[in-house]
Amino acid sequence: MNFLAVFIGGGLGALIRYILYLIMPNNVYVPLATLVANFFGCFIATIVFVYFALKSDLNPAYKTFLITGFCGGLSTLSALSLELLHFIHTDDYIRAFVYMFLTFIVCTIAVLLGVFVVKNNV
Repeated sequence: MNFLAVFIGGGLGALIRYILYLIMPNNVYVPLATLVANFFGCFIATIVFVYFALKSDLNPAYKTFLITGFCGGLSTLSALSLELLHFIHTDDYIRAFVYMFLTFIVCTIAVLLGVFVVKNNV
């Protein structure tokens, strides 16, 4: 059951990430689609993680589907790493640093926001 949950969740997450690449502007200073995907991946994973920690009677397959599958397919360190490599390869070190810093800050905010949402709604 967990293999199916990861397979379906991962496919859906990857599809949404691909749609973000199609609909978001790609001529901005940093790769916005990856930043947004990573934000929501962190936000959703945190909400699910904290919610399951508070409600232990829930089916763990849902957690696997959402965190490992969906969020794993949605947010991607590999895309971030390749984009950073591109900036470094083109000697755009400031842009690489800004993107790394923004990703760290945005994803940390997503985690804190996820904890806040769950703790104030459970």
